[in-house]
Amino acid sequence: MTGKSRDGYYFKNGASFYGDMNGRHYEMGTLFTGNLNGVIYKDGLKFTGNRGGVYYKAGKPFSGMMSNALYHNGRRYMVYHTAKFQNATALFKDGRLFTGTRDGVYYKSGKAFSGVLNNKLYKAGRKYAGYHFATVNYASKLFRNGSLYTGTYHKSTYEAGQKLTLVSRKAFPVKNTVLTNAAGKRIGTLQAGTSVIIYSGSQRGMLVTTTAGKRLGYAEDGYTGLKTVGDFGPNVVSTFYYPEAPVHDLYLMAVDDRSVQFDVIKNLKTQQKTQVAIAAMHGKYGIDTIKIKAGQKSINWHAKYQTNQNGRWPVTGGTILTERTAAPIKYHGKIYFKTTVIFQTSDEHYKITKTKLVTGYVPLSYLSTGFKGGAFGYYYLGGK
Repeated sequence: MTGKSRDGYYFKNGASFYGDMNGRHYEMGTLFTGNLNGVIYKDGLKFTGNRGGVYYKAGKPFSGMMSNALYHNGRRYMVYHTAKFQNATALFKDGRLFTGTRDGVYYKSGKAFSGVLNNKLYKAGRKYAGYHFATVNYASKLFRNGSLYTGTYHKSTYEAGQKLTLVSRKAFPVKNTVLTNAAGKRIGTLQAGTSVIIYSGSQRGMLVTTTAGKRLGYAEDGYTGLKTVGDFGPNVVSTFYYPEAPVHDLYLMAVDDRSVQFDVIKNLKTQQKTQVAIAAMHGKYGIDTIKIKAGQKSINWHAKYQTNQNGRWPVTGGTILTERTAAPIKYHGKIYFKTTVIFQTSDEHYKITKTKLVTGYVPLSYLSTGFKGGAFGYYYLGGK
């Protein structure tokens, strides 16, 4: 007989079958389970799995990597051990690729780490000695001895690895300015008009140093906008004036677009002043009329409209501007800007007309505390 008997045994030529058939091993005519010549079988197959705390693969205790764990003779390696992994020597702990510091070397996934991690620069697992640039969040940063560098390197200023941009060596604050440290804590006040050097690019604000390069702290570098009340507060405009800036003119910011009043000083010595008063009347579609009085000069402007099947809209406009603003000067300890105030209109044919109102000086306070109904801005505070 060749085949299975009624009681489940397999025979070949009338004898109990020993050997392999259909990928399975038989002993005494039945699927073998047990140890045969050092190989473990189960139901005729070479066993893969855990047995008695030992992991077997193809019937033998497994040595090698499996599920990111290192095994030897079927048991996972304990404590530290080195072994080949992906054609390189790797460090394992308790059978798994090690991440952490051992003997002063930082490892990641079993290998001595090179690169940037948690704002630290490593080479072969140790902090990279000397000055080196590396990319952090798509930006080049400067490291010294593995840490983000703050200080001067090759005549450039760095903060936390970031190269700062020199804004001006001739800047001064237009108002008393709060200085903070790197943690954002207030450390002092910089007096208006103090000559300083300023740098941009820091996340903490404008870096301020003395003209000799000593760090003083950080200041707010932009204006926060007008409030809706008469008290403009300390942050109406940019903090610093600097002559190197590309933009060089005052502009009027109105918190009350119906009534604005300010004085222009014609002569600093005599303090002769010309008051500029602006009153606007609003209609359904915008400003209908603007009345301006500047000394003996009066202007009454009326808007023109067009109408079609789509509605009605103004086709003329008027605004107060300044022109030819000069660099600030100091007179009797106070800072002034000389400028020309004009009224500019555009007609329905887009023709621009400028009417000079007054030329004179406006005090620095107009850029910080403002005047009735508005303030002058200077964005950026700077010159030619």
